[in-house]
Amino acid sequence: MSDHVLQVEDLQTHFHTEHGVVKAVDGVSFEVGRGEIMGLVGESGSGKSVTNLSILRLVPTPPGRFAGGRILFQGEDLLTLPEARLRTYRGNRIAMIFQDPMTSLNPYLRVSRQIGEVLELHKGIDRAQAHRRSIELLEMVGIPDPARRVDQYPHEFSGGMRQRVVIAMALACEPELLLADEPTTALDVTIQAQILELIQGLAKELGTAVVLVTHDLGVVAGVADKVAVMYAGRIVERGPVGALFSRPMHPYTRGLLASVPRLDTRGRLVPVRGMPPDLTTLGEGCAFRDRCPEAFDRCGQTPLWYGTRQRGAACWAQQRSALTMPAELD
Repeated sequence: MSDHVLQVEDLQTHFHTEHGVVKAVDGVSFEVGRGEIMGLVGESGSGKSVTNLSILRLVPTPPGRFAGGRILFQGEDLLTLPEARLRTYRGNRIAMIFQDPMTSLNPYLRVSRQIGEVLELHKGIDRAQAHRRSIELLEMVGIPDPARRVDQYPHEFSGGMRQRVVIAMALACEPELLLADEPTTALDVTIQAQILELIQGLAKELGTAVVLVTHDLGVVAGVADKVAVMYAGRIVERGPVGALFSRPMHPYTRGLLASVPRLDTRGRLVPVRGMPPDLTTLGEGCAFRDRCPEAFDRCGQTPLWYGTRQRGAACWAQQRSALTMPAELD
């Protein structure tokens, strides 16, 4: 069996709207190995969250539709599994931290019931054991006085506290694959560091594969092993985190990095000019060309991948410059 826990191959997730077909995920491919953390970065609307939702087949259909590709989890194609079998994976072998903690919890149920239900369903333990384990999980994610707070309702928690409850639910069954969609949203810096340390520990100690969706390139630099950069539903660059940050290949990646504040320089931030394209009218060619400072005539054609599967970019300008790949990344 492959060491890859997750292999996404040419995934295509489309939404049929009254304005046309939105190719939110358009031919995305990547893999994540045991104990590996992959950062998925890009602007809002680039397709990161839809990619994560597609893996667990949580995209509403209609208007969504899986138009092609495969999602292999331990060799099984999740897109072809019966719904009943897929439910045994969700929250158990594959867990997800959703982006919005305000809507991820049931307002009518106590926190203990919501965490305990996951444990009872997938681990087969009784309610008393689930309650004790729920307290341990709340303590693990940094909620003070967990024995008292475990029986409170979601409205009694702040936004950051709710996010920690959601994370506790995701970690409850020690999943083989964790899909984290902005897991540190609404958390202060100290708690953010604790949560990221938890995720890193899960990857290192249990061999959990992690797909980390975030806008925070600093988070990616600190915890990820490799990075995939998305734009307009496609991966435009990927590589090991150190190589991608020190030597970005795609103009979009360079633009993202240039717009991040740095402690070692006092220069002005350089924003990526323009706005993301309308995906209903996206035609041939590089989707970034209208915003790209390096665009030239050939960018009107769909760019080919330059480099290797592990390190490369989809960019005509990169190929024109004929930069030599570092030997360690070939």
